Amino acid sequence: MWRKVLNIGSWLLLMAYLGVSLWFTDQQMSRLTYRGVKVDIVDSLTSHFVSPAEVTEILSKKGIRITGNRLTALNRDEVKSTVKSLSGVKDALVYSTPDGTLYINVWQRTPVMRFVSPYTSFYIDTEGNDMALSEHYSAPVMMITGFADKKFLKDSMLHLVNVINQEEFLEALIEEIAVNHDHTLEIIPRVGDHRIFFGDAGNCEWKLTKLKVFYQKGLPNVGWGLYSSIDLRYSNQVVARKWNEEELKVRDSVRMSYDTLSIEKPIKKV
Repeated sequence: MWRKVLNIGSWLLLMAYLGVSLWFTDQQMSRLTYRGVKVDIVDSLTSHFVSPAEVTEILSKKGIRITGNRLTALNRDEVKSTVKSLSGVKDALVYSTPDGTLYINVWQRTPVMRFVSPYTSFYIDTEGNDMALSEHYSAPVMMITGFADKKFLKDSMLHLVNVINQEEFLEALIEEIAVNHDHTLEIIPRVGDHRIFFGDAGNCEWKLTKLKVFYQKGLPNVGWGLYSSIDLRYSNQVVARKWNEEELKVRDSVRMSYDTLSIEKPIKKV
């Protein structure tokens, strides 16, 4: 009987102690203020779309004061949502330490391709969402030009570009993909003057396999300058067309004009 009473009394004392401790802690916390902010761009070695200065700047523009503000008064969810509103930010973690420092860890979005037209230019990231360009950094990604909207880029081009990026040879070969009005594609290679007709974005794995084999097995035997076009639109073959005389004249004329414009200006003697 007495043991039961002692157990109950002990529990009551413990609960009272915890209650007083929590009250005291709350009182202490209510008086503590933030001494500073530390922003860490976790993946800063691979991308440079966001800087710590931009993070603190957008918080300031939104009227979110941190240094000098009480720990209990700051809405950390608001800080996180504000940081994530930056175009280059994928996710953020916001937490504080007892010494009064607010830590903001930031992860950046990863662009896969860049769309360029006379009217607009933006990135498409790994999740298929559009992403604004940066004034300070240009990502080395596949260039898409021509006539495409965001839906087409996400639904059709994202898979194609991912397939290209997974193959080192193709990634090194292909510089740009041009989209025509009817959403058929033309591949622009880094080397050679020929055109590569791809058709639509469907069955892209097989078309790219044919292109790779043609480049590795076919062109080295006949020379890189023999063909004016390579057509991948036919199911089981690659159709290559040779330059005719008129096309060769135009090609050589363009080359000559380019070479003339590329000649360096003479160095002036001092």
